[in-house]
Amino acid sequence: MWRCGSQTSHKLNSKFVSKVQKEKLHLSELVEMVVETQAEVGASGYSVVGGGEQGIFIKEVLKDSPAEKHLSLQKGDQLLSARVYFDNVKYEDALKILQCAEPYKVSFFLKRTVPGSEVSIRPGAQNLELRGPKAKMQKMCDFNMPQGKAETN
Repeated sequence: MWRCGSQTSHKLNSKFVSKVQKEKLHLSELVEMVVETQAEVGASGYSVVGGGEQGIFIKEVLKDSPAEKHLSLQKGDQLLSARVYFDNVKYEDALKILQCAEPYKVSFFLKRTVPGSEVSIRPGAQNLELRGPKAKMQKMCDFNMPQGKAETN
């Protein structure tokens, strides 16, 4: 009887284990996340690997480094892009960065001042944020008018 109970218990455990394994497998399915980190000066303490069609991946992140603490980098993360801010940058450094980026796909984050009557959105512009009194008027008109029928005087 003990032996029989033991076998039954073993079978139940096997069924339970396989059910748990299936649940774990379901829970451990890969989920792809895209993370944008905060801007930090002196991003250091990490190394990368890869290149070409396979992409660039974080190879190692040093414990307690700025990369771990502030940028939240983790081993295995794929580096999709890197944004370099040009506020207070030396001309020579900006030139080097732009020259190195020349053969690659690049997007720019620009600030432009133009008379309000000359504001236009060119094809290919992903986002446009207008600042100033005319921009506020436009936003108010858009809010009050039916979609696609904003009017300004």
